[in-house]
Formats: sequence, C-alpha cells, structure tokens
Amino acid sequence: MSDWFSTAIEMQREILRAQQAQLDAAKKLLDTAETRDMAEVGKQIADAQAEAWTAWARFWGSGK
Repeated sequence: MSDWFSTAIEMQREILRAQQAQLDAAKKLLDTAETRDMAEVGKQIADAQAEAWTAWARFWGSGK
C-alpha cells in the first residue's frame, strides 16, 4: 500500500529508529564518558546527529 498514511507510518518508523540509535549512542557515551576525552565525546554525538539527519533525508529522497 503506497498511500499517504503508509508513507507517514514509515516516516515515523524511520524517525523512531534514528532516535533509538541516538539514545543508544548517548548511553554508550555516558557509560564511558569518565574515561574519554570530552572533545571526542562531542564529536561522536555530532556524528550520531548527522547520521539521524542523513537517514531522514534518505527517507525523503534527498539523501545519498
């Protein structure tokens, strides 16, 4: 089924997957933050955010 509702549902699923990936990455970073350089932690968080936006853009057909 390729109606607008199915598209909206799939979009929500993709957003939830991206958010779960961000939460998983944040948890992993927080679990090890005491032993890591904070600049590296910031870079990893930024990378996770960029991946989420890339997934969103790919869903809408504008990403690679």
